[in-house]
Amino acid sequence: MPVLVYLHALLGVFLLLAVPALALVGLWGFLRPLPPRFYAGLRGVAWVAILQVVLGFLLFFLGLRPKEGLHLLYGLLLAAGLHYLGGLEPGGWFHRGLKDPPKRPELFVALGLLFALGLVLRVYFTGR
Repeated sequence: MPVLVYLHALLGVFLLLAVPALALVGLWGFLRPLPPRFYAGLRGVAWVAILQVVLGFLLFFLGLRPKEGLHLLYGLLLAAGLHYLGGLEPGGWFHRGLKDPPKRPELFVALGLLFALGLVLRVYFTGR
């Protein structure tokens, strides 16, 4: 059990550093298209967030987490948001599924990452 708690905390610190870094780099999306490597990194961070949510729910069912119930909701919203933002890459799974895909999806990715930045801070402060 302590290993799961430690892994959950370690992944949380990773997300606390990675999401602001992605948001900072994503600001370039307001000016020009983002490179495919950026989207690959975004999808990687999204999968880390999904793993974090799975661990969080496992800890919750074991009675170890959270102190505040909103922590689970914010974490779930963050993971889902990052997953959908990663799919907005031109030709990506979410971009292809849209009836009318945006011509400049990087604008939505940049705005979505700013929202994700607020969510990651909210997750951190409700889970402490």
